[in-house]
Amino acid sequence: MKPVLFACLAMVFYAFQNVLIEQKLSRYSTVAILVFFYASLFPAALAAFFALKASGQQVAVPSGAMMWATVGIGTLYFFGDYFYIGAYTRGGNLFTVATIVALFPALASVMKYLWTGVLPNRYHVIGYVFAFAAVAFVAKGNLTAGK
Repeated sequence: MKPVLFACLAMVFYAFQNVLIEQKLSRYSTVAILVFFYASLFPAALAAFFALKASGQQVAVPSGAMMWATVGIGTLYFFGDYFYIGAYTRGGNLFTVATIVALFPALASVMKYLWTGVLPNRYHVIGYVFAFAAVAFVAKGNLTAGK
């Protein structure tokens, strides 16, 4: 249950973040927004790290090759954030950007197949069809919203 709870909480925070970006920050530079995001992230992550250590919980820190993999993933997060926030700063709206992100599981499934050879099951595929339909409906709604 814990992974589901964490994912649901992440969804709530990301949804709120998307509304704030669209409503308050979309007129600013993508890079400037990222600088402030990451400037607030570092002390928060450090505080959480030391809080876990102080409470006696074991914190596994990557080392060696895994440390480089972590740095690589961090770089991917940066570019992902850059293009995601850039979608808003270049005129995207909440419905379009958030709905396109619904395709994330379908793309991740393709990548996982290429990496592991594991095919999605029929329920996954049906979910992907619904995600594609959601994107199509939102795109159509955006076209007719101005009329």
